[in-house]
Amino acid sequence: MNDSGKAIIIIESKANGEKSTHKHQGEWFRKERSLYIRYAESEETRALVRYSPGELYIKRSGGVQSEQHFIPGQARQGTYRSALTTFELETRTRSLTLQAKAPGDSGAVLPSRPPFTLEWRYELYVSEQMSGRFHIRLHIQEDHQL
Repeated sequence: MNDSGKAIIIIESKANGEKSTHKHQGEWFRKERSLYIRYAESEETRALVRYSPGELYIKRSGGVQSEQHFIPGQARQGTYRSALTTFELETRTRSLTLQAKAPGDSGAVLPSRPPFTLEWRYELYVSEQMSGRFHIRLHIQEDHQL
C-alpha cells in the first residue's frame, strides 16, 4: 500500500452566497491515524491540512500565518496573522465528512489512496462577530505527471 503521493487539490468554497474554486498541486500522505495534505496556496503561503476521523486542522505558514480547527458540534479558537493585521478566529463546525472511492476502502477509517473528498460546513467568528457561513469541499486526486 502506498501511503503518500503527488496530488491535485481542488478546493471549492461557498461563503455567503458566493462560490470560488482553486486548484493546487501538492502532496498527500498518511501517518498513524491521520491523513495529511500539503500544498502552496501562493508563492508566499503554504498550507498543511490534517484530517483524523471527526477532526480537521488547517495551518498556513509564510506570508499568511493561520490556524483553524474543526470538530463537528464544537467551537474552536484559531488565529490569523499577516503583515497587515492579526486577529483571533473562532470556528463553529456544523459538519465534517470524508468521502472516499478507492477500492478496498470499505470499512477503513482512512482511504488508502485518492480520490477522496473532505467536506465541512462552519460559521466563522472574528473578534466575536460572525464573519460568515462557509461550506468547503477539498477534493484530492492523484497527480500522475512526473
